[in-house]
Amino acid sequence: AIIWVMREARPRPRFIFIQEGTVSHQVTLSGLIARADQLFAAPSDGVLKPLAAEGSRVAKGQKLALVIPAGREDELSELQKCEKDIVDLQNELMQQGKGAAARAIYDESEASLAAVVNLIRADLTRQDMSNIGTYQTALNLILEQRTARLMPVDFQDARLADLKLTRTALEQSLGLEAATLICQKPGIVSYRLDGLEGELNNKAILSLPADRIEDEISNSPEVLPVSQTVSKDAAVLRVSSGLYQSLAFLVPGNQTAVFPVDSVHTLLLADEQLSIAGCQAVRVEKSGGDTLVVFRTDRRIEWLSDRRIVRATLPLTQTTGLKVPLSSLVDYDQEKGQAALMIVVNGVARLSPVTVVDQDDKSAIVAGAENTDHPIGVAAILVVNPESIQEGEFIGE
Repeated sequence: AIIWVMREARPRPRFIFIQEGTVSHQVTLSGLIARADQLFAAPSDGVLKPLAAEGSRVAKGQKLALVIPAGREDELSELQKCEKDIVDLQNELMQQGKGAAARAIYDESEASLAAVVNLIRADLTRQDMSNIGTYQTALNLILEQRTARLMPVDFQDARLADLKLTRTALEQSLGLEAATLICQKPGIVSYRLDGLEGELNNKAILSLPADRIEDEISNSPEVLPVSQTVSKDAAVLRVSSGLYQSLAFLVPGNQTAVFPVDSVHTLLLADEQLSIAGCQAVRVEKSGGDTLVVFRTDRRIEWLSDRRIVRATLPLTQTTGLKVPLSSLVDYDQEKGQAALMIVVNGVARLSPVTVVDQDDKSAIVAGAENTDHPIGVAAILVVNPESIQEGEFIGE
């Protein structure tokens, strides 16, 4: 009876088929972003009124912003109120089923908003508030881009048409005394500046000293600031017109063999969990105890347009082979890299010695011993919880 009770109290063995897999090692770091920016300066003191959404693509000849001289703040406030009234009325009309094209725009923006909200919720469960500023900027960018895309949609409503005429009249009235900044070449517009745009570009990052890059990573704000009040001859906006951007990281240790020049890697934005594929290593060199790696990529340019610092996860090494759960290793000697696996052979639990080739916090890559009575291989039946069974025990007893 005692033996029966002990058997019933013991956890039941769980089984999986051994399969090939990969164990990866990664590192999460902050990196510096460099772009090809065209700067636009204010022709006079005043207030900046953007005419394009932050982070949106703009065409040559498109109006980017007005620099409104002092004393016209009331008209600017009236214009901003008119724009808000347009958005509110569009929402009302869409709820009534009008403006079919607007629904697709809203659905697309809702998916983007939901992704950011889910990130905020995940951070709140971890009591991590460090990324709230980044999320706020992302939400504002999505809403601004949605508003800009909704403006040309025809809702066939007289009230909305009148509001748009009022907005146009106010813009023209302000524009008579305001300087208009016009896009010179297509690109991505941003009103967020840090003063480094003139010297930190895709070409300069290839020769910029590593210690300077390290200083900028340490001291630059993650999200660039924006200012509505501008001074004459000061830069007020930029258009990123390059086909790619550069991301510079200082990776701990000697990683020159991991990131050879011209090799291509996929990075992961640590906070948003978005991948940046096609990152080509264009500069790799040792710097003290670290390795400076500069990547070039044409992906996620719009997403990162408001930032100088990017936090990303970089792949370091990976090992492929027979992959098993770390919990399935029996008598694991980490110093020697030796262990055993409990496998099922003809219905009987048997121990098979293995060498642990690599591991992470959940899994291990193993190689079976050459001279053993019970070799392992793909599709071998593995006992995931070996403490639940004894060697030589028949499965099902």
